[in-house]
Amino acid sequence: MPYYQSGGLAEYSSGTELYDRSLTVHGIKIVAGAEVSGNNAVPDAWVYKTARVIQLLLDPKGQGIDRVAQDNVIKILQGESGTFHAGLPTVQRTLYGSGDSYESNPLRTPELWTGLDAHNDSHVSNDMVWYRNIESPVPPTGRNDIAEIMEHILHTIHMLGIKGAVEGSLQALDGSDQSSEVYKAMNEAVENGVFDLEGYGGSLERDLELTGEVILKEYLYLLTFGMWDYSEFWDEGSLAPEWSDSARTPEGILELNPLGHALFTKYLAPVISQPSKEILLTMFQDNDQGDHGYLSDTVEQNVISLIVEEGIVAEFAQTVSDLDEVIVRNGQEILSHTINYGSETYKYEDVDQFIMVYLRNDAFSAEYQKEIADSFPDYSTVSYSEVVSIVGLSGLNKVILQVAGADGLFVA
Repeated sequence: MPYYQSGGLAEYSSGTELYDRSLTVHGIKIVAGAEVSGNNAVPDAWVYKTARVIQLLLDPKGQGIDRVAQDNVIKILQGESGTFHAGLPTVQRTLYGSGDSYESNPLRTPELWTGLDAHNDSHVSNDMVWYRNIESPVPPTGRNDIAEIMEHILHTIHMLGIKGAVEGSLQALDGSDQSSEVYKAMNEAVENGVFDLEGYGGSLERDLELTGEVILKEYLYLLTFGMWDYSEFWDEGSLAPEWSDSARTPEGILELNPLGHALFTKYLAPVISQPSKEILLTMFQDNDQGDHGYLSDTVEQNVISLIVEEGIVAEFAQTVSDLDEVIVRNGQEILSHTINYGSETYKYEDVDQFIMVYLRNDAFSAEYQKEIADSFPDYSTVSYSEVVSIVGLSGLNKVILQVAGADGLFVA
């Protein structure tokens, strides 16, 4: 199965009443707040918008994306063996309003929620994506929603997905290591007046643990927004003095924080896709309007029979029956197409030139039906069951190969 899987929203047996739905997309399990403890449920539409943003940020077709390195991001997010949080998959939490919007604040007192500590201990998470954050405008605005959701999903991916994806990045992106590339980039940003630490204790070296866990994620988020020229999504287009207005563009960052520019280019740009502003503004419109645009994957499973070109497995062309075919799609895009033969699984694109599927679920394939129509137009609409009734099962393979090879090629 591909790493780029986009699941559907489903009931979630989380062991805690705080979350009642989940959706897993590109290695991140989104968990959605239930109607509980005096608070409203997170709407399905907000979960889908969260999922769509993750699809956009981890888009293998994004400009400049290194597919192998981005695959690594998803493996890391999933907590695969050999990654820095192996065995602990990533969750993106979504709740309504704020922690204090619940009668028992789940952030300050998780022990008051049955099963919440156990859920937290079996996953890794970073920031919360709030629906209708209490600090946001009322009614909500699209641009504020973009800033809210982008910031906190980026925190999750930056802190739990990219370290180790590009070669050398595990050490390079260690914010608690004063010799690391990211520490030096942060220090340069501070010294050049780009990044203000007043809200973070005033110093990088004062508390290296805080630097590696909190200051780092804020710096990477601000750096990313600057490199993507996304400041229009901030209130009045600015986060000064925390982040200098002079560093809101790639050009400004190159001038004032060249180490940050180089860091982003080397370790972040190859694995995180830049979502189109137009797509985001279409998704997030004022007062919760806008279509989320999220599509979950569909899985098509078929039983197929195929012709193998002569000279591949034998001197003559062969038929092979009753193979399992699995096609995974997202919308019209095929994410994965495999054929299982015995204990082996083959990617369709690796064997396509050597085979032709002639039967799919006891019906001729469109490709084979065309072979019939081209060579025997009087039988252009004949069905598989009709052919079996005419020639019998014993003579079927011979007829199948005769039709396929009538044009001189068994596999066109």
